[in-house]
Amino acid sequence: MQTITLSAQTEVSVSGSVVDDATGESLPGVNIRVKDKVIGTITLPDGKFSLTVKDAPPITLIFSYVGYKPQELEINQNNVSNLEIRMEESVIFGQEVVVSASRVEESILTSPVSIEKLDILDIQNTTGATFYEGLASLKGVDFSTQSLTFKSINTRGFGANGNTRFVQLIDGIDNQAPGLNFAVGNIVGINDLDLESAEMIPGAASALYGPNAINGILLLNSKNPFDYQGFSAYAKTGVNSVETNATGSLEQNAELYQDYGFRWAKSFNNKLAFKITGSYLRANDFVGTDTRDQGFNTFGVVERGAESRGDNRLYNGVNTYGDFDITVGQIADIAIAGGNTSLPPIRTLIPDGLDGLFTPTGFEEATFVDNTTESIKLGGALHYRLNDRLELLGQFNYGSGSTVYTANDRFVLDNFSISTAKLELKGSDFYVRAYTTQENSGDSYAANTLAQRINQATYLEPYLLAFSGARLAGQNVVDSHAAARIAADAVQPQPGSATFDALSDQIRNTSIAAGGAKFLDNSNLYHVEGSWDLTDRIEWAEVVVGANWRRYGLVSEGTLFALDNNNEEISFSEWGAYTQITKRFLDDNLKIQGSMRYDKNENFEGQLSPRISAVGTLAGNHNIRGSFQRGFRIPTTQDQFIDLDVVTRRLIGSNSLLVDRYNFQTNQIYTTNSVNAARAAGNASLLVEEVRVNDEFTTEKVNTFEVGYKGLFLDGRLLVDAYYYHSVYTDFIAEIDFTQAVPNGLTGANPDAGSTAQRDAIVNGTVATQRFGFDVNAEGKVKSQGWAVQVDYNLDGGYFIGGNVAFNELISQDDLLAQGFRASYNTPKYRYNVKFGNRKVTDRIGFNINYRWQQAFLWESSFGVGVIPEFGTLNAQVSYKVPEWKSTIKLGASNLLNERYTTSFGNPNIGGIYYVQITFDEFFK
Repeated sequence: MQTITLSAQTEVSVSGSVVDDATGESLPGVNIRVKDKVIGTITLPDGKFSLTVKDAPPITLIFSYVGYKPQELEINQNNVSNLEIRMEESVIFGQEVVVSASRVEESILTSPVSIEKLDILDIQNTTGATFYEGLASLKGVDFSTQSLTFKSINTRGFGANGNTRFVQLIDGIDNQAPGLNFAVGNIVGINDLDLESAEMIPGAASALYGPNAINGILLLNSKNPFDYQGFSAYAKTGVNSVETNATGSLEQNAELYQDYGFRWAKSFNNKLAFKITGSYLRANDFVGTDTRDQGFNTFGVVERGAESRGDNRLYNGVNTYGDFDITVGQIADIAIAGGNTSLPPIRTLIPDGLDGLFTPTGFEEATFVDNTTESIKLGGALHYRLNDRLELLGQFNYGSGSTVYTANDRFVLDNFSISTAKLELKGSDFYVRAYTTQENSGDSYAANTLAQRINQATYLEPYLLAFSGARLAGQNVVDSHAAARIAADAVQPQPGSATFDALSDQIRNTSIAAGGAKFLDNSNLYHVEGSWDLTDRIEWAEVVVGANWRRYGLVSEGTLFALDNNNEEISFSEWGAYTQITKRFLDDNLKIQGSMRYDKNENFEGQLSPRISAVGTLAGNHNIRGSFQRGFRIPTTQDQFIDLDVVTRRLIGSNSLLVDRYNFQTNQIYTTNSVNAARAAGNASLLVEEVRVNDEFTTEKVNTFEVGYKGLFLDGRLLVDAYYYHSVYTDFIAEIDFTQAVPNGLTGANPDAGSTAQRDAIVNGTVATQRFGFDVNAEGKVKSQGWAVQVDYNLDGGYFIGGNVAFNELISQDDLLAQGFRASYNTPKYRYNVKFGNRKVTDRIGFNINYRWQQAFLWESSFGVGVIPEFGTLNAQVSYKVPEWKSTIKLGASNLLNERYTTSFGNPNIGGIYYVQITFDEFFK
């Protein structure tokens, strides 16, 4: 018997061209993707394309292009040629697709939670000097600018210079420095040419993204080399206005600002593609110039308000360093313990306590901190399509630079670097990825610690000698201090001198653990995760599942993190898993979604993070949403294991390893405020014991209720987007400040801890003490609330106008203060943005203007406390297209009016940046 096998064709070939519907001009670089597959192509410079898909018809092609409405086309034949796709420019809102809100593609209008997005056009036309600065124009976003290349993003309160409550991902890779646990701005991130989109979720996102996305998450997505091919490059140069404070007078200088970058991507037969990216930025950075006295010395004396040191014996300038508190009695005791035999007979002439207290003359930041900032970013990726449904990719990114950021000290990141490597397999409905992040602190050091070490080596001895001589000559204490200061100032080495530079180099190259100022951090993390969309396999609902595993390896050689009891570096792991279920009703006009995630860190109990939301669509264009979600953050590596001397105090992790090592639960400790009060009054009965070190240290949680509306009016030309949220934090992580007696300079060696004699010695200043910073969980609930409204309108002729206003409020500030904590909300109540522009005034000319304003607010941190004045800043850019060069020339200014402002206490005043940029794009997209 003869058998005949019939086989159907399982290959579809499509070719054609894509043109502008209005002009008929060819559109090069249009993305063409096969729906539910990874395969696709782009149009060539003449607008033509061809694509072969190994599948039986029908298939659906999705055409997308910057600034145009996306189109879908169903192909029902095996061979289709000479197609002409006519694409219309988008003049209505609501066309954007987002992924981050639900981990699947969906319309931005029907997102279950608040979400912000910058697309390619927003990135190209940003009024900031970089796309990262442009994020500040999104509603509800706060920026803490510590230097030109180091900016920390925050939403919904509790801002910080290094924000550990906000997560930043680049292509799914956590962009944190593993030892710092926060993203170091974009200094080692992604360059503008390679960024496809930025999606930001304000508020808790732990239900899908796990720990630490408690205040928000930013997802930066780079361009796939299959979809974005060709060579592009930019050159940007200009000046930035730098303010310095040398010898007590402010000066403004225009300094050279330069930024260059490139991207090259190419595909071979729609099977193999690669990209290479790079950028280099160099400029003179903004410098901290705040010379106000921040007061609160070790004896509770406050001299706040002085604009500069003047003749004040006690002075602690915000951006002057090395002006620490010490008594001449302490210096004398150290010298006597070292073998000095001339001081004991006159020791009674050398006072302790308040009469003996002084601060050495410090050094202004501008005089000894190199404000040259650099950022080098290199990246590459290789993509291979195993078939029409599977794509394998490897990606490597390296970033290095020098910058300054503010924490407990002003830390100078010199030759700092982070490298990441990722391997990922992805299909149309799943991905599995593994990556590692490797950190290298390079030659980084703490500026205040450096200045203190220099003064300890050069200032204290001549001060003591001059003071003792004056007292022997019969002068009173006040005049003796004045004479001592003149003598010590005369021999103090000054920045730029050979003596200062040699001593500075020595201290900068000596670790903090060994008495220097250098901190070493070569920490790393390893991460594996996967996600699977089961929607096509389950009929009754849309289901997504995922899981991850992560391991931190701390490497600081004892300069930043404690070693364990075996004198080895500390490492630990965490893992998590989640499920999300979406159900649609009423012809897709009602979407109910629920998510649940479980996370476990080996040092803490497991955490459940639920999210439930509903989105209802009325009349097609009006969407009302409501949600409840829970977020949490695991105490950072520093919260748990830091062991760092930051001059004013010692920061100690709250892990039981360190609690036992420093005998906090066995030797008496007192709140630092009570120690200051007791010393000022000379009354030991005012000392208050600090008992919260005995409490269990656990994760911080937040429950957030949110309602929102997003809708279109006037045929899609007017967009209104608004939300209100109410958050309740429990186990809120805050820092306590306490003091412990340290006999013989050995922390924890307190045989008479808590005795009346020791308490009196602490008050009188005759026993050495150590001040500590230590994290605990606050009691009760911490409540906050806020709202935001955005309105955008597309006018005729391509003009657009819009703006947003946001409000945030800490309801429970008094409750935190009553427990002795800084509230550290660090967020203005009101802020707004206003924008106006036109990307195509003519075929060649476009412009964009953005004005941003925020209200004054109180900044509280371990570095200092002070009011941040209100400010408004104007950014603007004008662009001119040169089609014959496939280039765009852009003239722009950040802080156009050069109105100085600062975003947080201790940070520099930000001046204007004025630049001209030329960008070449092979496809002129």
